[in-house]
Amino acid sequence: MRKIGEGELICGRGAVGILRRVEAIEDVLRLMESDLSETIVFTPSASVTAITPILPKIRGIICASGGITSHLAIVAREFDLPCVMGSRVEGVEALEGRRVRFTAEGEIFLEE
Repeated sequence: MRKIGEGELICGRGAVGILRRVEAIEDVLRLMESDLSETIVFTPSASVTAITPILPKIRGIICASGGITSHLAIVAREFDLPCVMGSRVEGVEALEGRRVRFTAEGEIFLEE
């Protein structure tokens, strides 16, 4: 495993799954057509509400912005969904489809 980032853990004790980047409703619609049981969503915006339909089906969220009082953090807690906010992740563009892990300390790792 190689550490690729960190953020503030908001909910849960961490998660492991396949990273899928979501920036727009089109990304959510595309994901809804697939098995999401191993998915960790990466999103740049803490105010994104378009991902709400897939929240019950995914393993976790990594968000590049926001904090404990952000809309996405509040919704993640309601779904009891592991979530890291305010994350700094190196090379996120190249992580689509790769297995990642985030820990209870908010550290984010690429599982190689």
